[in-house]
Amino acid sequence: MTRRNNAPCKSASARLLVMNGALVAIALTFLFALFGSTHAQSMHVGVRCQDSFQDSWAPDIDIYPACSDFISQISSTDTVDFYFNLENAAPAFESGNANEACNSCGGTDSVDFFFMITHGTIANNNANYAGYAMWNDNSIAWTPTMRFGDSGKDLKVFATFSCDTFKTSDGLFWNRWQTVFDGGLKIGVGGHDLLYVDNSTTAVTDFAANMQSGQSIGESWLESVWDANNDNHPSVANTGANSSQCWSRQGATLSSVQTMSTLRDSQIGYVCWSGWNGD
Repeated sequence: MTRRNNAPCKSASARLLVMNGALVAIALTFLFALFGSTHAQSMHVGVRCQDSFQDSWAPDIDIYPACSDFISQISSTDTVDFYFNLENAAPAFESGNANEACNSCGGTDSVDFFFMITHGTIANNNANYAGYAMWNDNSIAWTPTMRFGDSGKDLKVFATFSCDTFKTSDGLFWNRWQTVFDGGLKIGVGGHDLLYVDNSTTAVTDFAANMQSGQSIGESWLESVWDANNDNHPSVANTGANSSQCWSRQGATLSSVQTMSTLRDSQIGYVCWSGWNGD
C-alpha cells in the first residue's frame, strides 16, 4: 500500500492533464463544459473517514479536520445523512450486500454523493484490484466487489481522497473500475498517484465550495486538490455511450449529475478520465 504523510509543497509552472493515458502539457487553466450553476435539488451525502487502524496495520493519517470541514461546507446546500468511520465497513461497499443500500450502515448506495478519506492501494498480487483501507486489521474494500448506482438511492458521485486508486498509467484503470461503473455510477474522483495530507482541509473545503458555485464536479476536484498541494495527483473519471458523450458528461455539476441519464453495463461504450500531475 502506498502511503505518504505531510509531504512538502512545491511551486509549479505547469500542470499535466492525463487523457486516456496520454499526457498533454497545459497552462494553469482547465476547461470543462458546465451543465448549469444551481442545484436541481438537495443531494443526500454520506461521509466515511479513517485516521487510525487496528493494531497499526496502516499508518495513522490526520484527516478528521478535513472531513469535518467538508461536511460543514457541503451541508450549507445539501443533506449530510451520515458521518462514520470505517470500522467493520467493508460490507457497505459490496455489491449485493444489504449494507450497501443501508443508510444507517453507511452504505455507498444509500446516498447520492459518497465522500471518503482513507489509505488507497493497488493490490500487490493482482493489479486489476484497487482498494480502500478499512479500520479492521488488513481489511480492504476492493473495487471488483463493488457495483455502484443500481440500488438504494443509486449513487451518482464517488469521491475519495486516497492515493493510487484511480491509477491510469498502467492501462488497467478499466479492469479495476468496470464493475463499479457498470452499476450506473456517473462520476468518480480520486488520486491517480499520491495525494498528500498536507492542506487536505483546504483541498476538500474548496472542492465543496467550488461545486456549490456551479463549477463542474471534476474541475472542482482537480483544481482544489492540486492547488492545495502541487505534489498531489487528482483525477476524475466517468463513462459515456461514446467518446463525445463521455467528455461532455465529464462537465457534470451537482445540479446536472442528478438528472443526466444513467448508463449501465452494455449501455457504456466509452470511459474517459482526466488528471493533474504533481510538480
